[in-house]
Amino acid sequence: MRRIGVTGAAGFVGSHVCERLLADRYEVIGVDDLSYGSVSNLAGLLEHPEFRFEAFDCARTRELRRAFEGCDAIVHLAAKKIPRFGGTLATLDVNTAGMEAACAVAMSLDADLIFTSTSDVYGNATPPFAEDSELVIGPPTTKRWAYAVSKMYDEHYALALADERGLRVTILRLFNAYGPKNHLSWWGGPVVTFIESLLDGEAMEIHGDGRQTRTFTHVRDTARGIVEALQRPESRGEVVNLGGTETVTILELAERIQAEVGLTPQPLHARFVPYESLPGKYQDVRHRVPETSKAKRLLDFEAEVTLDEGLAETVAWHRDVRALGEAAEA
Repeated sequence: MRRIGVTGAAGFVGSHVCERLLADRYEVIGVDDLSYGSVSNLAGLLEHPEFRFEAFDCARTRELRRAFEGCDAIVHLAAKKIPRFGGTLATLDVNTAGMEAACAVAMSLDADLIFTSTSDVYGNATPPFAEDSELVIGPPTTKRWAYAVSKMYDEHYALALADERGLRVTILRLFNAYGPKNHLSWWGGPVVTFIESLLDGEAMEIHGDGRQTRTFTHVRDTARGIVEALQRPESRGEVVNLGGTETVTILELAERIQAEVGLTPQPLHARFVPYESLPGKYQDVRHRVPETSKAKRLLDFEAEVTLDEGLAETVAWHRDVRALGEAAEA
C-alpha cells in the first residue's frame, strides 16, 4: 500500500492517524468538513510533500471518489458522537451516510477499508467485552443510544458488503481515546471536561455516583492500532477491540486529573449530577472493559501509554493551548 485516504482527517483521532501514516512514509489524502475537526490539528502536516487535505463532507460520494483516486486503502474515521443535547437525526444521518459513501468509494477503487466503530455498541453487556459478546442496547426513547445504533448499522452494512460484494474491511471498536488535540468541549469526553473545569477554577461535573468504569486509551496507541490494522490484510472481515489495559472508575479518573493539575486529590473538586436531570432520558454505560486478546493476536497490538503518563501529557497540552490563546489576545 502506498496512498491512503483518511476521512475525519482534521479531527482528534484522524490528525494523529495522518501523522502516523506520514511517519511510516505513506502518501496521505485527508478529507474533513471541519464541523468538529480543525485545520490547527494538522499544523506541521499541511506542508508535508506527501500530504494533501480537502475540506468537504465525506458523504458526498462523487467528491470522495475524486479525492481518493488512486488510494490503496481508506481509513474512515468521520462520525458524529452521542447526541446528548439534541441532534439525534444528524447523528444517525452523518454516521450512516458517511459509511455508505466510504464503502462505495472503497469498492469502486478496489481499496481496503478500515472503519472505526465504538465500544458504545456493547451498551450494558457484561464485561469484559469480547468481539462476539452480546450487544445490550437501551430503548429508542433514550437519545444516547442513537450513536451506538448508527455504528451497529455501519458494522452490519460493511460486513454484508464484505460477504456479498467482496469489500475488504476491518472494523475497529475504539475504547475511550483521549490525549492532545481533542475537542475542547463535552464532545471530547470526561478527560477533557474534567481538565478544562479545573483549569477554569470550577468543579468537575460527575454524572451519577461516579463508580461507572472506563478503559481509557491514549490517542497515540489508538492511531498505532489503526495503522497496524491497515497493514495486516489478515484482519479483513474481522471486528477487533482497540483499547487500553487500565480500567478505572470515573471517580478515580477525577482524582488523578485533579492531582495532575496540581491540586490535592481530596477533597474532590466535583459536583454530582443525577442522571434524571440530564436531557433525553439519559442512560449511562455502567462498565466498559475490553477483551483485547484478539488485537494482540491479529494486530500484534497492545496499549503502551499508561494512564498516568497520558494524563500528564494531556494536561500539559491543555495548558499550552491556553497559553497560546492568552498570548494571541495580548
